[in-house]
This record gives sequence, C-alpha cells and structure tokens, in this order.
Amino acid sequence: MTTAVDTGKTRVAATEREERLVNSFFVIYRNARVVEPNNRAFVKQCAAFHETLRSLTDGGNEVSIKAVNGRYFANEQFIRFDDNSGAGKAICAEWDILGIGGVRFLPEVSETDIRGFFSFMASLAPRAIELAELQKELDRQVPATIFLLGLPEEPEEDDDENQHRRQMRLQARTTFFRAISVVEEIVSHSAVEREINLSKTRRVVHSLIDHIMRDQDSLLELAAIKDFDDYTYAHSINVSVYSLTLGINLGMDRPRLSQLGFAALFHDIGKVRLDRDLIQKPDSFDENDWIQMQRHPILGAKTILRSLRLDEHSTRAALGALEHHINADFTGYPSLHERRPLNLFSRIITIADTFDALTSGRVYVKKSIAPDQVIKKMRYQMGMKFDVTLLELFNRVIGIYPVGSVVLLNTDEIAVVVAANEGQFDRPHLQIIGNRDGLLGQTEFANLASTEQLHRHIVRIIEPVRYGINVRDFILAES
Repeated sequence: MTTAVDTGKTRVAATEREERLVNSFFVIYRNARVVEPNNRAFVKQCAAFHETLRSLTDGGNEVSIKAVNGRYFANEQFIRFDDNSGAGKAICAEWDILGIGGVRFLPEVSETDIRGFFSFMASLAPRAIELAELQKELDRQVPATIFLLGLPEEPEEDDDENQHRRQMRLQARTTFFRAISVVEEIVSHSAVEREINLSKTRRVVHSLIDHIMRDQDSLLELAAIKDFDDYTYAHSINVSVYSLTLGINLGMDRPRLSQLGFAALFHDIGKVRLDRDLIQKPDSFDENDWIQMQRHPILGAKTILRSLRLDEHSTRAALGALEHHINADFTGYPSLHERRPLNLFSRIITIADTFDALTSGRVYVKKSIAPDQVIKKMRYQMGMKFDVTLLELFNRVIGIYPVGSVVLLNTDEIAVVVAANEGQFDRPHLQIIGNRDGLLGQTEFANLASTEQLHRHIVRIIEPVRYGINVRDFILAES
C-alpha cells in the first residue's frame, strides 16, 4: 500500500521530469536549426530527452507537450518554463502559422525517431498547410510514433495591441544590439585574421530569423535608424534583416534562411582589408577611391574562404560577397569573365544593400534619400540592376510608407510609421509624435486601418530634419 508521503514524493518526481522534458524540448528544437543531425552534442541531447520521455511512458502511457496562449503543458500539467532566450515564443509563433498546438509521443518512440522529428521540424518553413498534410510529411520522415496536435479551438485574444507592440519593440532592440555587438567582434577578428566564432554568428542569424517570424516590423523599424555611432556594423545587420524578411516572404525553409542571413551578414567583410579612412571619408570619392572601393567584393570572398571552414554557409557567403555589386545586366563590379546566372542570395543581398545604402547617405551616396524615393529610384533601374521579381516583392514588403518614415497627417499631426497593414498599405500603424503645437510629451499609437481612425489619413512623407525630428529618439525611447 502506498503511503501519502510516498505519493507526494512520486508526484514531485513526476513534475521534475516533466519540467525537464519541456525545457529540453525547446532547447533541442532550437539547436536543431543550427547543427547537423549527426552533430555529437545534438545526438547526446536527443538521447537524454528520450531517456526522460521513457521514464514518463513507463506502463504504456503517451506523453504530450502543448503550448496554449504562451503557457506550456506536459500531460495537461502546467510547466514553468524559463524562456529568456525567446526560443519557446519563436517556435510557438511558427506553430501558429502551421496550425500546431502541441506534440504527442507514443510509448514505443525511439531515440532515432526523436532525432528525425527535431530535424524535420527545424527544416520547415512557416506556411499555411492542413495539419493532416503536415502529419503525412512527418510520417514519411519518422515512423508513426509522434503526432502533431491541433491548435486550441478558442485562443485567447490579445486585448492590448499597443502593449504587445511595445514588447515586440523592446525584444527587437535586444536582438538588434546584441547582433551589432557580434558583428563588431567578427569585423575586428577578421581585420587581424583571427578565428571567427561561427556558433555565435549563427546564433545571431537565428535570433534575427526568430524575431522576424514573430514580428518583422519592429526590426525593420530599427533598420530605419541610420545614425548609429559606427554605421558599418549596423549596415551588416540591416542588410541581414532586409534579406531575411525577403527570404521569409519567399517561403524559404529554415536551413536556407540560415544560409541567407549568414551570407548577408558577411557581404561587406572585404572592407576590413581597405583603409578605414576611405570607408569613413566624408567627401565624394575620386577616381582612385573608387578603384580601391571596388576591390572589396573580391577581398570579401577571399577573406571568407580563408577564414571559414568550407561548407554551404561559407560558400554562399563567399558568393554573396563577390556578387552583390554585380547588376542584373552584368554591369557593376567585379567584371565576370563569363556571364552566368547570379546566385539567388546575391540578388537578394544586392537589393537589401542598395536600399540601406541609399537611405543612409553613407559611403557611396553622401546624402540620404527618403525610403519611398529610394524605392522609386530602384524601380526605375529594375531589370538593369535588380531582379524584377525580387524587387517587386521587396516593394510590397517595404510598402508605400516604409517603416521608420515620418509622415504628415490630414489632422496636421506628425507620425512615425511603425508597421504596415497587410492589404491596406496606405493605412499603416503609426506612432503620433507631434501636432501643430510641437512634439508631444506622450506619443500615441494609432492603427489607421481601424474604424476608430478613419478620420486620419496620410498626406505625404516628410523629411524629419526639416522639422527638427530625430527618428531614433522615438524608436529607441522606452515606452
């Protein structure tokens, strides 16, 4: 006969095992995105997960892991999960798109099944798909021992959109500035030919992917800031953000997004081999300056191939560095001995790099151009310089009023565009920062697509400098 004390101990032990199971589930899920299936650490983690799972399936019991409204459950029991990295939220955001609410493991599930499951899920691109079809795809990879669960029928509504947007902005800020710090380390190590920390670099790329999948606008908003102390580092992150956003809208799966973000991050690495005074020259370039500057794509490809282990990531990155200034009509630099199709990643990076450079007024163009005017300029050159299809998609992603633009409203108010509205690009989300009396002490968020905001509409984009406005102050303000 079991005593009350024994029962209590058993209950505590079961809770500890379930908490360990849920915590390791999201850690392994995240790691599966950045390592190969035969990676020793990954195999070891899956073995430990399987061992914990076996302890819970003794007696023929199934085990389920669910996510409901930001809370995590194992076998219907609430589990405290430390999600400081945001991995759980990012994964659940993907699950929402895929229609997944959880996972059920049968008692006979093997360690090999576990590895196959995590590798399969990590390779998926978020897309609208029937859960039954997704289960069939999983069954082709893994025997029928793991089943995907649907979403709860009535998910809780987020009743405070503005608070949610503030949270996304704060999380984006953490991700963005952590990424800049890593890029600064990469550049400094490359300059003295020291080893580059590939694991840290890939983690940065995946943190950007995770955030863009949850909320692309808050990172696009940060990319709109052009007056960072050292724009060189921010430019690499901006190009990665624009490239990944385009890649996600193209429906790329996780491994390809990882390679794209990695390549975008390294596209300008050749500039570490140039004179720093040239990169930061405040005046227009003379002929000799241009000759020197046009060396950086080849220098970049050589730096990547010399510094990194040869694999898909480094190969794609070397191509991106080499080709990102070669135009669609094969003008630009460097000149190719033979015309061949340019790599897809290079064509994406070319668009992202050009947009960020022209809107920043750095290096090539010494005066910044408003984002909407940059898009018009790029569209005029479409077909000669850019891939037509990719630029059309980029135009839709950026929208009529790009995130970070300062606009004048018919109410004589001034606002910063903080997010687009799908299907209503002329009525985005705004942060109203001023009116005819001057800048506001307390800003106001407004979704122009809502019925309460029909009295407001955008008249035109304005130059913030003319009104004494620094967009950075509002985007980075604690709110």
